[in-house]
Amino acid sequence: MKKLLSLIFIITLSGCSQFNKLDSEDNTLLTNQTWEQQQQALQQLDHWTLTGKLAIFLESDRQSANIYWQQQGDDYSIQLTTFIGTRILQVTKNEQGVEIINNDDEVFTGQDANTLIKQLSPGLDLPIAALQQWIKGNPANASYQLNDQQQVSELLGLDASQNLWEVDFQQYQVFSGSVLPTKVNLKRDDIRVKIAINQWKVTN
Repeated sequence: MKKLLSLIFIITLSGCSQFNKLDSEDNTLLTNQTWEQQQQALQQLDHWTLTGKLAIFLESDRQSANIYWQQQGDDYSIQLTTFIGTRILQVTKNEQGVEIINNDDEVFTGQDANTLIKQLSPGLDLPIAALQQWIKGNPANASYQLNDQQQVSELLGLDASQNLWEVDFQQYQVFSGSVLPTKVNLKRDDIRVKIAINQWKVTN
């Protein structure tokens, strides 16, 4: 279980993703929106789905997986699978709390995903609560810098356990009229996470 959880939160995408060329309308969105316009849109974006690849690098280990994340308001479902589709870990949050199911179909429940993960795998952290905003390129409760296109290029923020994370946004693309990240790297102490997003689906 410990290795599986480290695999899930070693969110570092090791594969390369291919993206369609942007049309002229997409290029306009990428270059002509002010940061204020983009941030307002990101704050209102709370129903979405992303698919991609992730990898987690610990001091003595590296693992990678597919990731599927569905966000519906404050609730979410995150699934990590092998490259042949076998479940590694599933984390679900709703009004009843958090549920984690591992690859052996064992079920663990609690009220906070980060706390539950640390109990199951001591020494492993993943800032799930903060990532609900950060993964969109919204630097909620964090200091940040913008690139030339007025998108967040990097941020420094605290997770629920007051651990400081450095997040770099290496690439953006337009999905359903929203400018969203496709390559995100996270780092804290001896943990590095890389996420490569193949597809965003916005359902707001």
